[in-house]
Amino acid sequence: MFHTAANIPAATAAGTAESAPAKNESTRLRLFCFHHAGGSAWSFSGWGQWLGRGVEVVPVSMPPRSLPATGVPGAVSTMDDLVHEVTRQLTPFLDEPYAFYGHSMGALVSYGVAQRHIAAGRRPPAAFVAGAHRAPHVQAAPDLTVGLSDRASLELMLGLGGAGRLLRENPVRMRTVVARLREDLRICGTYRHPEAGHRPLPCPVHVLLGAHDPLVPAADAEAWRLHTSARFSFRTLPGGHFFNREHKDLFFTELGAILGAVEKHTV
Repeated sequence: MFHTAANIPAATAAGTAESAPAKNESTRLRLFCFHHAGGSAWSFSGWGQWLGRGVEVVPVSMPPRSLPATGVPGAVSTMDDLVHEVTRQLTPFLDEPYAFYGHSMGALVSYGVAQRHIAAGRRPPAAFVAGAHRAPHVQAAPDLTVGLSDRASLELMLGLGGAGRLLRENPVRMRTVVARLREDLRICGTYRHPEAGHRPLPCPVHVLLGAHDPLVPAADAEAWRLHTSARFSFRTLPGGHFFNREHKDLFFTELGAILGAVEKHTV
């Protein structure tokens, strides 16, 4: 289920650990990271070096996503099932100070996990950071890959900055990534924001958005302010949907400042 930022390069694509690693003595905060549609835990490789020793980066490997008819063991087919399973596996590791970062689809998943965890009377995150996603109550955008070939879907991902260009030269890998993207987008399409029962998160919510993101209007991202009873911040950074990859120095400066403020209160 988990990788640390340090062991991602050595991990297999499908390999997961049975439990989160023991917290380092110098770590004051764990940052659980939720990947974008079509992504994986590998999306957060190297984040630990950028954020420093005070923050332990823990990428979350989500369970397989698939239609029930495919018979994939352990697969989930709806956003509700996905959130339920991720919450179940994360809960034992959320009893010490932690924060969530979710990018694109990951923001929606991490929001659902936070809501479930808090509704059960458990410790809320010290901070919730959403990147490149509309507020959960805003109507979902259409699946842009509907009707597209694998090649066209890949080119769309490349245009958004969400896939390595080496995939163009690896048809097998390309099909795997595109299939995962389509399943993730289908899962996102099953999300229905409840009309009642979801309270604003009792922790600071910070939203980051690329200034030229073609998928998320600024007003839709800023609407996250309705989902916190604590402090809210909204920042646009240079770049598109994957601004966190396009301008790493600016992104990690901003994220580091957010987490640094949290760390001061966890010492």
